Amino acid sequence: MTKKILLGLALVASLAACTDDYKDWLDPQVVGQPQTVSFGDGSITTVGVIDLNNVTDENVKVCTITAPTASKEGFEPIYSISIDDANFDISADGAMSVADLQACVVNQYGNCRPVERGIQGTVSMWLTDGTTTVKTATSAPFTLWVIPKAPVIETAYYLTGSINGWDNTDTTYKLTNDGSDPYDNPIFKLRIPATEDGSNIEFKMTPESGIGGDWSGCLAAGSEEGRFNYNNDGGNFVITADPDALFYDITFNMLDQTWSATPVGFNEFIYEIGNESSWSEPHALHGDGNGTYTAVIYLDGEFKFKPNKDNWEGDWEKASGDATSGTLTPDGGPNVDAVAPGFYYIKVDLKEMTYALTSVSSISIIGSVKGNWDTDVDMTYNESLKCWEARETLNAGEFKFRLNHDWPINWGGAFDNLVQDGSNLQLAADGPYIIRLYLSGEAPAHCTVKADSGYPDFFYEIGNEGGWSTNHALAGNGSGLYQGYYYLDGEFKFKPNADNWEEDLEYVDGTTMGGTLQSSGGPNCPDPGAGFYQINLDLTAYTYSLVRIDAIGIIGGFNSWQSDVDMTYNKDAGCWEATTTIDSDTALKFRANHDWAINWGGDVNNLTQDGADLNVAAGTYKFQLYLSYQGNNRVVITRQ
Repeated sequence: MTKKILLGLALVASLAACTDDYKDWLDPQVVGQPQTVSFGDGSITTVGVIDLNNVTDENVKVCTITAPTASKEGFEPIYSISIDDANFDISADGAMSVADLQACVVNQYGNCRPVERGIQGTVSMWLTDGTTTVKTATSAPFTLWVIPKAPVIETAYYLTGSINGWDNTDTTYKLTNDGSDPYDNPIFKLRIPATEDGSNIEFKMTPESGIGGDWSGCLAAGSEEGRFNYNNDGGNFVITADPDALFYDITFNMLDQTWSATPVGFNEFIYEIGNESSWSEPHALHGDGNGTYTAVIYLDGEFKFKPNKDNWEGDWEKASGDATSGTLTPDGGPNVDAVAPGFYYIKVDLKEMTYALTSVSSISIIGSVKGNWDTDVDMTYNESLKCWEARETLNAGEFKFRLNHDWPINWGGAFDNLVQDGSNLQLAADGPYIIRLYLSGEAPAHCTVKADSGYPDFFYEIGNEGGWSTNHALAGNGSGLYQGYYYLDGEFKFKPNADNWEEDLEYVDGTTMGGTLQSSGGPNCPDPGAGFYQINLDLTAYTYSLVRIDAIGIIGGFNSWQSDVDMTYNKDAGCWEATTTIDSDTALKFRANHDWAINWGGDVNNLTQDGADLNVAAGTYKFQLYLSYQGNNRVVITRQ
């Protein structure tokens, strides 16, 4: 029997593929006419142009079949039509499925533009007794002329409604696709502002050809929710006001005749991701609450933006422009052009869907703290702390931060929330300071200012566990106390510099779990036994101590704060790991040795001793706890 190929929905879905330089080279050059071809000693006569827009039945007559002579006792004739190497059922009176015929045209031409299209076919006759089927004749090829079923779609529509006084000459709110042929990409989008008084929005869509004319060609609301009709056949579209919306994203599918309106607030962060991290690590840009996002980020090559840290849904690519400025699209497109390696001030405006980059040659402190407002104190980038840093003796007075020794981009306001053109910052007393400026990460731009005690930010453990070649950073608190979490296996010592052994500290006396140190030379600290340890170093007393960590677990409301989900140390990855299912939204923390003496909470990117509970929704997660990673403790939580 024939093999029936069901192409319909899959082919219609393929219409989302689009091209920027559309050329419908398959458009016929002549008007389709009926055609008669041989069919054994019978004939096939086509019916002329078949306009599927005027067909209401499931089947449509495509030809008249004059059957060839055939006789075989107990056998009945059946027919098939072959189009583009696929076979379909056809009745004895020459009718086939409308859906199959539509799918064949779309498959060959790539879209369903309602113009006359020619497709070639042949008809075969088979004889069957219900068990055995034998082909007895196949016709010569012929051409079917078909106008696919589809509405006439214009290249643009304009919102006419309550937000513009129902003025159908107004072209402010333009609904378009990505600029490709509308039959290749029938998805049209528009962003409109929410009303200031929080009222509903009513509207229709005026086609470009109808601007300033009557309403006859408008898109109007259908009788079913989420559907629309052409030719003003229906009522007004209504967007029910959302109190949290700043905008609404309106989407029309011109072929499915569906529409939707999605309320849009602005997330606190969006994310850059690109070649600088091999497309693996998103970098946060902080928002101002009104659609503008900024950060200073190191880039190297192509990149793009996305709204979510842990997935690619709704990401934004380049619509137009170059490496330093342009427009963005959520509809798919190329990455933003490659930039030279370096730091860039990035600004994204989601209201206008634009991006702009400024290359960073310097970030500096300027103000009366250096005697006048003419002298910049350049800052350096601290890779471990992911911040810009200056150690400088300053006067009491005022200061700000600025980019490239100029004022177009500058930061002031409050220490914990720096903003463009913010007010001057205040320094209360003269003295040596460490000033750190954070311009990226999941926090507003902010700075820390503290007296410089003379202690370095980090001290380093080095030992047998790394073949005496790997430095492990111990983070300082600014008062001479340092701490880190590392795997040890053999003897070790401490040193102040990652790149040399000058002024290293050796063991004087004590036990395998701690002792006193000196800088005048001596033995290594003794082997405490292979394992994972909390390492504590006190430079005010020249002592160190170790706490062996035999277990790290996850504990929280999901297990009634009673029993730990033990994690496994992955030495190669340098983290503690566990995958577990959480049945309901819960708070949780991490702790060592099934006890609370050592525990971590707070911010997932900066876990601290005795930090606040972390909140996790129900689901199955993989937890990866990195201790002493790039100067702090953090956890990566990935939904499985």
